[in-house]
Amino acid sequence: MSMGRRFRALLREKRFITSFGIAMPLHAMIAERAGFDYIYLGGYDVSLTLMGLPDLGFITQGDMVENARHIVRSVSLPVVVDADTGYGNAINVIRTVEDFEAAGVAVIHIEDQVSPKRCGHVAGKMVISIEEAAGKIKAALDARKDPDFVIMARTDAVAAMGGGLDEAIRRGKEYARVGADMLFCEFPSADPEYPRRFAQEIHKAYPGFPLYFNYSANLRWHESPLTFEALADMGYKAMHVSQGGLRPSIQAVWDYAVDLRARGAQAEIDFEKRSLTHPLGSAHEFAGFGKYKDLEAKYLPAEEVRKKYDGAIGL
Repeated sequence: MSMGRRFRALLREKRFITSFGIAMPLHAMIAERAGFDYIYLGGYDVSLTLMGLPDLGFITQGDMVENARHIVRSVSLPVVVDADTGYGNAINVIRTVEDFEAAGVAVIHIEDQVSPKRCGHVAGKMVISIEEAAGKIKAALDARKDPDFVIMARTDAVAAMGGGLDEAIRRGKEYARVGADMLFCEFPSADPEYPRRFAQEIHKAYPGFPLYFNYSANLRWHESPLTFEALADMGYKAMHVSQGGLRPSIQAVWDYAVDLRARGAQAEIDFEKRSLTHPLGSAHEFAGFGKYKDLEAKYLPAEEVRKKYDGAIGL
């Protein structure tokens, strides 16, 4: 079963599925171990984590495809990838689909922003014409080899210059009409009226059409009634918390760095003690050294393995 088909099966089998934004295989492995349904590779996450740059369209198609390939290899879950604008016009989108599909990705989403794009939750966004955006979705659909590879259309029209919710709804309906498999609308606040009305209007025209939601990190969810269950009640079938690998990593590494700088070796000693009872165990175990030691025993000459490990120090 292809990963696209697995993702579609999850949408059918579960009321809703969840994940969080990640940037690297390490984050993906943690998400899988924690029991999430799929992996979400975010553009913001990759741009800041791997390049030290804001999400302003600096990532290339090659950057994301190569990173996605490593992530697909590291986990057994379907991988959803933020493919930004498709990295150009409809012609560029063709190669984008071909390369992500070849990398083993299950889903990509393509947005209707002007290139170079911007993070969906910062000022200054502009969107291309609805005709050009629909053409990019059609090109993506025609380019895939596996009909189960999921093409998700994203609209940033709600908060874009000259846009608004009505424009986003109009675009969502058009993207569904031309054949997109799923719709993703970026909303500018945690106000439940935005996703509720978007879902209602899309489902009037296309009953049951699968919708995707970004539980965006910069919105004030502690002031909102929107939970995952509430979104599922509106008809959203999949959702991720953005920057879920990035933000906790920033806080944890900062706290460790400040503590280590202030207390020296004692900070590391205290951290080590906490690690002894952590669910992920040691870094060596989590990385999989034991698995490859077993493979060495299976495939390498017994005498070579004996020489390597008899009396050796370490795992």
